[in-house]
Amino acid sequence: MEKKKINLSHNLLGCRFDNWMRLIRENPITPENKKQVRFMTFASFCLGIPAFFEWLIFYLPIKRTKLKKDPVYIVGHWRTGTTFLQNLLTRDPQFAWFDPVRTVSFSNCILLKKPLELFMTKLQLLKGARPMDNLEYTLDLPMEEVFAQATISTQAIAHMLVFPDGGKGVKYIETAFIDEQPEKKRQEWRKAYDYILKKVTYLYKGKQLLLKSPENTCRIGMLKKCYPGAKFINIYRDPYVTIMSTANMFKKEMALFCLNEKPSDEFIEDTIIDLFERIYRKTFNELYAMSESDYIDICYEDFCKAPREYLKQIYEQLGIDGYEEALPYFETYLDDQKDYKKNKFNLNPELRDKINNRLGFYFEHYGYEMITEDTKEDN
Repeated sequence: MEKKKINLSHNLLGCRFDNWMRLIRENPITPENKKQVRFMTFASFCLGIPAFFEWLIFYLPIKRTKLKKDPVYIVGHWRTGTTFLQNLLTRDPQFAWFDPVRTVSFSNCILLKKPLELFMTKLQLLKGARPMDNLEYTLDLPMEEVFAQATISTQAIAHMLVFPDGGKGVKYIETAFIDEQPEKKRQEWRKAYDYILKKVTYLYKGKQLLLKSPENTCRIGMLKKCYPGAKFINIYRDPYVTIMSTANMFKKEMALFCLNEKPSDEFIEDTIIDLFERIYRKTFNELYAMSESDYIDICYEDFCKAPREYLKQIYEQLGIDGYEEALPYFETYLDDQKDYKKNKFNLNPELRDKINNRLGFYFEHYGYEMITEDTKEDN
């Protein structure tokens, strides 16, 4: 039996106890992961005591909190540059966002915020680059709000990485397409999602939220219905690179977080292609149904060449004030990232053909060139 060390930076380590018990009751655990699960159950139980007092003390103030401005959402498939764009935009002090403590330790992010920050720093849990790319983890950079929701609800696609169950874990993909789910699940999602947004808004004293979670790309219409004033920044990228990079990310994250049987590499790739097609057929319908003042399309490759020009365009088109005031903060972050190196991947013919057969509509819509055997020969 494979021996595994306990992962102290597991993304569900701060899961609320009742939610954690639901998750492990609904999913099988393989023998080599039982030690990790016992540790996480113990941690979740211990953290549940201060979490209860935090809920008791702050429930009414949070419930009464109003979003003065609806969120600005960065949407796009995994690995399309959403993280880089959010890291950059959140340097603008007018925005609020989910930091690491307010994400993975959401239920304890008020009373225990300082001790948890110290814990993460002392154990160097955020030291170094992320496993899927070369972007740095730090306590002052944002994370995806889905990981906060994953700690208090079963309606989160992030659970797919923890409980893939040899492929059966794709059931969690359906939580991203929440408007297609039964009413009970939609209500659970809305209640949890609205609560996490109100709590972070309360902590930031009413600042406008700037959020990024790739699965939001699956539910633009639902988010617009819930938050009518929401704005959307849709960033897109070459589909070959996006799918290869997403497969690399899922494999590495499952190696870190998976608590049952991992699916095959081929299954992961096929699932990503299926999800990619499903997302963008839905996105094109929902995004372009909105007023042009509510969304903007950004090409990742072009954005990387001229980020300042595109940032200004984002602010102008979406009617966001404060670009000039935020520019020095953007300049500082861009200077820090000037030596960043992207991952490189080799496209094999089998994966290339799968992408070509399924995603022609995406190539045509965004003007990307499709690679074929003839294209390779010409080069």
